[in-house]
Amino acid sequence: MIKKLDIYISKYFIKYFLMNIIGFMGVFLLAQTFKIIKYINQGKLVGGEIFDYIINLLPKMFVETAPLSVLLAGLITISIMASNLEIVSLKTSGIRFLRIVRAPLIIAFIISLLVFFVNNSIYTKSLAKINFYRKGEIDASLRLPTTKENAFLINNTDGYIYLMGNIDRESGLAEKIEIVVYENEISKPVEIITAQSGKYDKDNKKWLLSGVNIYNVETKKTITKVEYDSDRFIEDPNNFIRAAAEDPRMLTIKELKKTIKEQKNIGEDTRIYLSELAKRYSFPFASFIVAFIGLSISSKYVRGGRTTLNLVICVVAGYGYYLVSGAFEAMSLNGILNPFISSWIPNILYFIIGMYFMNRAEY
Repeated sequence: MIKKLDIYISKYFIKYFLMNIIGFMGVFLLAQTFKIIKYINQGKLVGGEIFDYIINLLPKMFVETAPLSVLLAGLITISIMASNLEIVSLKTSGIRFLRIVRAPLIIAFIISLLVFFVNNSIYTKSLAKINFYRKGEIDASLRLPTTKENAFLINNTDGYIYLMGNIDRESGLAEKIEIVVYENEISKPVEIITAQSGKYDKDNKKWLLSGVNIYNVETKKTITKVEYDSDRFIEDPNNFIRAAAEDPRMLTIKELKKTIKEQKNIGEDTRIYLSELAKRYSFPFASFIVAFIGLSISSKYVRGGRTTLNLVICVVAGYGYYLVSGAFEAMSLNGILNPFISSWIPNILYFIIGMYFMNRAEY
């Protein structure tokens, strides 16, 4: 009986989930129609590119509408079973409500894993393609700059910091150079090297410095040299410069982690990348968490317009998740909250609400 129950409720849950996701994606696509027409008139989309553009919109639609689709699928499935007195009958026979909805919860968790996969792989590639069609070329802000003023790079492995007044990654030339060598902690420097200029030797892969002063912190003595080079200082000029506005949404989790590390090494702000990384781990599981609310809120059979009220509550709760998530994301971007904490707060809040309704559904 239990296996038949799981199959029975799973069939309807999947059916309504697919109906909801297709419906939401259809509405989303309809909203994009005018933009597509505009791009066609501007000559950005021609022939097969139109179909390719639409296909690349689908991952974004799926990721963003999956939680609401799961929420409504749970609501509709349980509402129908409750109106047919199936929920009451199952409870009377001694089956707990949590056991009744176990199969849909498992399906919701699988959907969350699917959202995680799509969000981290397919969506990142499709977004890059969409941006290419919209702009006709790669955004200039995403191209790597040739020069940078006040360049900064830290090498924690070997224990030294570069500070450069100006660096050109193509010519390999730099001016007003300062290198701080330390042991174990940055606050404990052992040597400070300053140079008027420097050039990166691409053949030997090391920096050649000119007009050099080497100050030993322990002995407090300074050595002056016309030219100086060391096999320690081998960082390529390209490592000092990153794109000014690389869109974190187009990076995979692995690429985000690499970018965060590189940005920290050159002293750049990493909040936008940390926020996106935290969101990659938290948002996909919203589909699983909101399932508790959708499955439990209509577990009791009632006459009149209560079903409509439950539908309104679910829709408000669904859209409310996006608002709450956006608010806490803004806090993390402004440095008020840790990005990982702020990204999981909406999930925790909705999980508590879901457990409250799940507990009520047991009685």
